[in-house]
Amino acid sequence: MKKLSLVASALLIAFSQSANAELKISGYGSIIAGKTLGTVDDPLNPGQTRDEILTADFYDVGQYDNDLTFKAESILAVQGTYQFNSQLSVTAQLVAKGVDDFKPEFDWYYVTYQANDNWTFMAGRRNIPMYYFSEFAEVGYAYPWMRPPSNLYWWQVTQFDGAHAMYSFDIGDYSNTITAFYGNEYSDDNVEMLYYDKLYGGTARTVNEYWTDIAGFNWNLSGDFFDLRFVYFQNDRDRETIQQDGSISPYTPFSQQFIGLGGQVNISDFTILFDMNYVEYDDAVGTEFPTYLISVVYNIDEFQPYISYSKADHERANVPTEDLEEHYMLSYGLRYDFHSNVAFKVQYDTFVDQGDEATGWAYHGDSRTITMGIDFVF
Repeated sequence: MKKLSLVASALLIAFSQSANAELKISGYGSIIAGKTLGTVDDPLNPGQTRDEILTADFYDVGQYDNDLTFKAESILAVQGTYQFNSQLSVTAQLVAKGVDDFKPEFDWYYVTYQANDNWTFMAGRRNIPMYYFSEFAEVGYAYPWMRPPSNLYWWQVTQFDGAHAMYSFDIGDYSNTITAFYGNEYSDDNVEMLYYDKLYGGTARTVNEYWTDIAGFNWNLSGDFFDLRFVYFQNDRDRETIQQDGSISPYTPFSQQFIGLGGQVNISDFTILFDMNYVEYDDAVGTEFPTYLISVVYNIDEFQPYISYSKADHERANVPTEDLEEHYMLSYGLRYDFHSNVAFKVQYDTFVDQGDEATGWAYHGDSRTITMGIDFVF
């Protein structure tokens, strides 16, 4: 259970509440420096070269190029939880990110009501529970890598305003939690979508991304040597690309379905982490995104050397073609827990863009990136 408790202990330190205090202040942070290591042929401008670029954070467009930077992934978050009584609490989280010049913003705020030992209800703003690590993806201390692989955790919407209902129970030696959730996200001035518009030569003033009627559930199952989570949700999607003259570009709304299975398994001194996901649109071409992650971590005292491989593909069921987006990332790294609540990490990433250049789907480009830094909780 020592290795399995890595995530749980990190969250306990960062987010636990004191039974003897009405207000609990906690938090987490990461100070990370990194750079890419060369140049590549510019996939969108034939005949030209540019720095290698790794997008480490798609949602906020945190990127590394050949210039050393601390801004792409560095973050500081402070969370306050006020406990009204044994059942009712309210939580707010203030976050400052380097990619936003450390401008603080409240990104979580929600109320929690624990009805009894089995039922818990939450309402407010939280992360959408898409992936195994989604709900604590920014808490670097909670996992061995520098980050969950960005070519899987790449969506332009990651949070929503909504409600959760959680039911916890045991079956024999196995702990279970089933969570149903519903909400909406109206992401005005979406940073990632505006970035893509400009990348392909657009001049939009802003892009608004709307994910509505987000409805789904996840099932978490854990035992002595494993922790698994299955997730399913569906939602409607719409977008407003507002041009400089105020006009809105045509866009056809659609619905999407998301299915995923992730978790970790402990075998002797090794931890295997994985995430498999499949996204399907009901658009005219039948867009599909199969993605997966597999990572092996060797646990030796305070050290955790690891390797991870993540793969993302873009397919169209109604218009079969190979000329779309495709890429993989191979990462090697080391985590060193040199203090009870602070870890040093170093990671080397090789990103290989296998997209079709002729159709503009190789827009990431290959990259080799080195990052190092510390993650902490308090």
